[in-house]
Amino acid sequence: MMNFVEETRKQLEVSGRSPKTANSYVSHLRRLVNHFGEKTGDLTKSDLRDYLEDLVSEGKSLSYINQAQSAIRYLYSQVLKKDNPLPGPGVIAKKVPLHGVFSRDEIAEVFQHVHDLKYRLSLMFIYSSGLRVSETAILRREHVDLDNNIIHVYSPEGGFLRDTILAKTTGRILGQYLDLRTDPSPYVFPGRGRTSFVSARTIQRAFTDALAEAGIDKKATLGWLRHSFAVHLLEDGTDRKMVQKLLGISTPSMITPYLKLAKNRTHLRVLSPLDRF
Repeated sequence: MMNFVEETRKQLEVSGRSPKTANSYVSHLRRLVNHFGEKTGDLTKSDLRDYLEDLVSEGKSLSYINQAQSAIRYLYSQVLKKDNPLPGPGVIAKKVPLHGVFSRDEIAEVFQHVHDLKYRLSLMFIYSSGLRVSETAILRREHVDLDNNIIHVYSPEGGFLRDTILAKTTGRILGQYLDLRTDPSPYVFPGRGRTSFVSARTIQRAFTDALAEAGIDKKATLGWLRHSFAVHLLEDGTDRKMVQKLLGISTPSMITPYLKLAKNRTHLRVLSPLDRF
């Protein structure tokens, strides 16, 4: 596999770019490679749309996201000598993207049309726990607390990010899935061959296939499942600060689009304490 980071570093030196620009590009491309692995050289507009929306969801600044796009553009045009794969200029024009959400019935349809238990479960984690696809792919068994219904979320580098909820339904299916497993992989969703965990791109493909089979005619991205998690929690009366914490969003204003989309939000949908007995 080409060392995308080192090849870009060499090209930056040859072209005389400033050390500041070179360090910025290398940092962004290192993150890109950690996310996509060997697929980095063959990304699609859909791949990058989801990747950039993840940066927005993490609360990254518009400046940071623009730098990431510049680094990707440089990699493809100057190092790989390929066409620019980035989506159109208006996609990430604002600090907060235009989120899309599914209805609850549509999410049930999507799950119903994922026939491989492994990938159905991966999509359930994204929706029911508000995980990013990258966080789902690297999820380890030891980070899922089935007794307390908690998921400990970590970065690809191994740093702790946050805790989020584990739905009882997801936990029950996870238990069945793990009982069927015979491999020793520490990952919830192991990959094939030399890959230690499943790629985000493979999960994306399962989602796209299920969307088509379910007959849902929307130009949806995988990020919509995470967006729907936020909107549905808000509609059910969950406090916005709690939703922000579960999503791992550092900037309070990033919750605003979800509040606007939570059209059925009402305090009367809050679960009574007695119903938790």
